[in-house]
Amino acid sequence: MSIEPRARVAQERVLPGPVPMSPETAAQQRVVQRICARVAPDGMDIGVAELPPGGLQVWIDTPLPPAGQESWVLHHQMAREVALVGWHCEADADRLLVLGWSAACLQNRVRLLQSGLRRLADFEPTAQRAVRLDGHDPDDEPAARLVADVCAAIERRLRWPERLAELKGFERSSGLPHLQLLLAQVAGLEAKVAGACEEHLVMARVLARAVCEHYALHADLVRAQREVLVETRRWVHASSMIRGSATPRPSIPGAGRPHMGLAERRIAASVINHGVPRATPAAVTPRAGHPGIEEGAR
Repeated sequence: MSIEPRARVAQERVLPGPVPMSPETAAQQRVVQRICARVAPDGMDIGVAELPPGGLQVWIDTPLPPAGQESWVLHHQMAREVALVGWHCEADADRLLVLGWSAACLQNRVRLLQSGLRRLADFEPTAQRAVRLDGHDPDDEPAARLVADVCAAIERRLRWPERLAELKGFERSSGLPHLQLLLAQVAGLEAKVAGACEEHLVMARVLARAVCEHYALHADLVRAQREVLVETRRWVHASSMIRGSATPRPSIPGAGRPHMGLAERRIAASVINHGVPRATPAAVTPRAGHPGIEEGAR
């Protein structure tokens, strides 16, 4: 019996496994996940995966997907928040695409950080909120917990600490020189905003604790709030007093007074002719033959 020789079988091909995600892409995925989870309603899961051509794709990962209109709104809200970091985004009802750095988005972030730094130069709202204990009653909880609750409420109001925390540990870079310069400018402004927010929280902690201590002495909350606010008003407003008495300079577009921190305000408030506002003299009617006396005395 003749047997046909067996044909030679080609060696089995081993397909290459999945390419591991680069550390930069993994870090970007974590940041995008944090941002989108903040935007999404409670209980809604968000899926984030690498996009094969490059970038990330984000989708609502729930067994029962929301209606088309709701999904469209959520994806566009996520796109807005992610774009504020500096990435170009495209969204529709099915998913969100997070692509590379965008010069326009980075310039918008620079403007937002500069605007936030100007608003953070005003300590008065934080002082008022801290002195009022954000609506808490010293008789309802221990002083340490009350101070922590006040600081947490003010941190939520500032908004920047939470958004900057989402980027913690994320190294941003680009191979394009003009984008790298924008990223460096963003990083510098973020550091200034983070420092300004920390000063607000330090002040809130100090003032809330001072109100609790004053209240423990005489059990009069209104009096304690008034006393603490009067004590701190001079150095809270020190920056505006100096700015108002300084020699006017020619306005240069984009040039603003650098942020004055709490330590500088305390020092400025102690300087003679700046710490105490000058008394406004009573109006004097100029005598005949001496015009302009009142103007020259100012």
